[in-house]
Amino acid sequence: MSEKAKILFVDDEEAIRSLILTVLEGDGHTAHGVGTAAAAVQAMTDTPYDLVVIDKNLPDGSGIDLLRDLKRKHPETEFMILTGYPSLESAIEALRAGAFDYLIKPVLDLDLVTQKVARALERRRLLRQAYRESDKAGAPDAGALAQALVRQVGALRAAVDGGRTAEAKELARAVDEAAQELARRLGRD
Repeated sequence: MSEKAKILFVDDEEAIRSLILTVLEGDGHTAHGVGTAAAAVQAMTDTPYDLVVIDKNLPDGSGIDLLRDLKRKHPETEFMILTGYPSLESAIEALRAGAFDYLIKPVLDLDLVTQKVARALERRRLLRQAYRESDKAGAPDAGALAQALVRQVGALRAAVDGGRTAEAKELARAVDEAAQELARRLGRD
């Protein structure tokens, strides 16, 4: 069973927002939906959310730009991007901007949404646990954080490698590069 969390869903399409909020609330989460980037910024100012799912194309701006802005202000929050216009380039851009995952509209497989939300929340839990453990040791432990991140990247890579398309292989390569860069920055070559 996944962690129950506060989730913000940002999409200007009311029908999709309503459907996803119903699914999330049915899973026991506290879910809130907004239709614009401005409303998302205000919602994040008012309430700390555990996970934010953002449509890539919003009426008042880019979902990727919103993700970057919110990730900078709320690094403890996990993010996912949702798009009706998927491409390899946009998936890579979303991951590089800090998204944990990438959902494609129309959202027909609601079980997949539930699974991806659970994985994002599990990643958040692992990172928080790594931070707590490093705090108990009296000093930040980049090694524990790096190990938690590497485990998650490995799981993502394994999922992507299951695909047989050139796009999946390119996405896996991009994830590998990001993991190597993270390890380098944390001093864990």
